[in-house]
Amino acid sequence: MKKIVIALFILSITLFAVIKGSLWYFTNNFVDNQIVQAKPFAQISYKEIKSSFTGSVTINGVKVYIPLIDENINIESIKLIAPDLQTLLTLDNQLQNNELPDSLTLLISGISLNLHGNLMKMLNNPEVEPTPVEALSTLACGDIYRIGSNELSKMGYDTLSNDIIFKYHFNPRNNTLNYDIRNNIHDMARINLSGALHGVSNLNSLTTKKARFGKMSLEIIDESYIEQKNKFCANQGNRNVNDYINEHNRQVKEYLLSYGVRPEEGLLNAYQTLLETHGSLIIEANLIQLTGTEEIISFEPNDIIQFVQLQLYVNGERINEISIDIDKDKLIETATSDDIAVETPNEIKKKQAIIIKKYRPVSAVNLQNFNGFRVKIETKAGKHFKGTINTKNPRIYEVISRLRSGNISYFVPVNTIKKAEVFN
Repeated sequence: MKKIVIALFILSITLFAVIKGSLWYFTNNFVDNQIVQAKPFAQISYKEIKSSFTGSVTINGVKVYIPLIDENINIESIKLIAPDLQTLLTLDNQLQNNELPDSLTLLISGISLNLHGNLMKMLNNPEVEPTPVEALSTLACGDIYRIGSNELSKMGYDTLSNDIIFKYHFNPRNNTLNYDIRNNIHDMARINLSGALHGVSNLNSLTTKKARFGKMSLEIIDESYIEQKNKFCANQGNRNVNDYINEHNRQVKEYLLSYGVRPEEGLLNAYQTLLETHGSLIIEANLIQLTGTEEIISFEPNDIIQFVQLQLYVNGERINEISIDIDKDKLIETATSDDIAVETPNEIKKKQAIIIKKYRPVSAVNLQNFNGFRVKIETKAGKHFKGTINTKNPRIYEVISRLRSGNISYFVPVNTIKKAEVFN
């Protein structure tokens, strides 16, 4: 009897070791296989892998190198949680067969991105015009027209560090996938997105037009970003914070009106409340009927708001005045207005056959012969200016940059110019 007990004990230990070893072998192969597939875009390494009989695997000390932009991203850990061990062991085969497990949870902790790295520096590219959203968000912020890594550094941020939780539950009986994505950007904000996808039968459904969005909820909870941005922009404009917020909101209203967009006062007041209280914003909608509705392009903005059952909450309080009046003619006129006239493809081809316009280097002194031309100027101090040049003053040139909110002029002394290019 004693020998039987000892034999069973040894057998159980052996079986445990075999199962544990098999689990380790599977998870390593699964992870290495995903790394191989990502190799054309990124080089990934890690310190260790831990697996559990409950159906989870944790990868610690992940480093991602993106050769295209020469950037490194560090991740403390990535944890994949399956509903059970069997799902985890068959996950690779399911994915290869375009099958979706009933549920999965992915936890990515400690994603760290250096603000002074190449990826974030791309946000500071002076050659790229600010987007309408960037122009709108930085109104009354001095001469700042986008919030890039330099601006974030001045606000007191050194790195962007965040944790992401993604989980879903798939119901194959009614082809519905419920998802929940939570992104916690440390010391900045928390962004939560949840909702449902309909018409999902397998993994392939997510990459085709078969999947349709249903109810969704977007929640943004500020932790310090709005407050830091308020202080930064107030300082840039030589104002106190309250004056900056009031001036910013005034310019936002004027900016929207210049496009023929007139939101209800409730929306503008809610926006000001959010800036003043550094609180939370929730947007809820039901998008199920949008897919395949060709008539949507003919809807008025307020019809769309009602169509998707849009609801807006600021600091937990519902905002009822969310209608928007749009002057379509004014919007089209402003959005399409440009210095370059719209031409037919044949006219463009004829011009290109004669000469291709591009930025050409000229000396600072010779710039006086290009009054009214588009220019790019770099000063000896490393500042960049782009716009239309006015050379009426031979000592100080005026560079007029066209923004969506209007024009802004920069005055550049001729003796400070290091490099100049003219578009002709």
